[in-house]
Amino acid sequence: MKKKTEEVDLIKKQNKKLKVICLLLSIIVLLGVAGAGTLGYLFFHKDVAKKSKVIQEVIKIRKKIHQSQKDYGKEYFENHHNASYKIDLYDGKEDMHATHPKVLNFEKKWNGYKYWMVYSPYPYMNDEYENPWLVVSNDKIHWKTPKGLTNPIEQKPNNYEHGKVYNSDPHILYNKDTDKMELYFRYVDDINDRVIIYRRTSSDGVKWLDKEEIITHKRSKIDFMSPAVIYDNGVYKMWFVNRNKTPYYIESKDGYNYSDPVKIDLNYPIPGIRTWHLDAIKTENGYELLVSAYRNHKDRNSMNLYHFVSKDGINFKKGTIVLRPSISSWDNKGLYRSTFMYEDGVYYVYYSGISMGNERGIGLSFGSDINNLIGSTIKKDNN
Repeated sequence: MKKKTEEVDLIKKQNKKLKVICLLLSIIVLLGVAGAGTLGYLFFHKDVAKKSKVIQEVIKIRKKIHQSQKDYGKEYFENHHNASYKIDLYDGKEDMHATHPKVLNFEKKWNGYKYWMVYSPYPYMNDEYENPWLVVSNDKIHWKTPKGLTNPIEQKPNNYEHGKVYNSDPHILYNKDTDKMELYFRYVDDINDRVIIYRRTSSDGVKWLDKEEIITHKRSKIDFMSPAVIYDNGVYKMWFVNRNKTPYYIESKDGYNYSDPVKIDLNYPIPGIRTWHLDAIKTENGYELLVSAYRNHKDRNSMNLYHFVSKDGINFKKGTIVLRPSISSWDNKGLYRSTFMYEDGVYYVYYSGISMGNERGIGLSFGSDINNLIGSTIKKDNN
């Protein structure tokens, strides 16, 4: 009973709207679903719900924090799928709330490293720092800035203005034909109604050529949120999210002249879901998307992650939920744009997490079944 009280108090502090816990507990006891003597404690899970934004779930102590998820028929283990701690990306420097990652994996080391990740700091949603940073690793856990590189790769715009003119949404790909890494990022200029996708290239990941405009449009007409680009058999393939919160697909043979956008209809396991940010990879299963999405616009910081698979990159099978916010850890508010890779039969998901205090970070979950991931338990302080 002491544990139950502590957990309920913790949840109350995190979200005042969970005052209904007491009422729900009373109803459960009266109905005889579970007596107070058979429950060690209750956990309630934050999720995208209609107005309250909270789905309250009762979890029995005898089954180690799990429940059946009717929307995709899998068992979901709270704080089992999610990483216990954020990974450390700062070489001992101040945590800048890393978000919006993209990771690349190589069979053999490329310029000294097997794993390369780009992300953008976003401390308390301050877009002044939302510029691309690059880090490397050889074990997926310990990350550092490659020798000779000074982060961020791209500085904030000279005409930066909070909420109006800023960089965002970094992404990297490897072009095996040129043996170069390509960095993409989105530039927003709402003062002049523009959105630009810039690209910079590098032969070693340290020295980068000047940026060049790849796509330019009026943002009031079309947006290019979270561009996810892969280089596939001589073709650049890009998925992005438009202003209508719907994903689109375009492609190009030269990397400059892209086809007309084709709308992608994603079948979510929960009705009324709108796409926000995404990543794309190609595996033996086809083209796969990892998507953060929400039901109401104001819930953009309390999202789940969804997974979709397609043979042609346009027509995707019904999606599944692969990660939700945790109960009371560093990622207990929501999940943002995340990235994933598939290596030796295992998925590795580096996901953006947001806390109730609006602190951000990147966690690692992995597993041979993307619908049954295991969260890393490695402490940040030990990195």
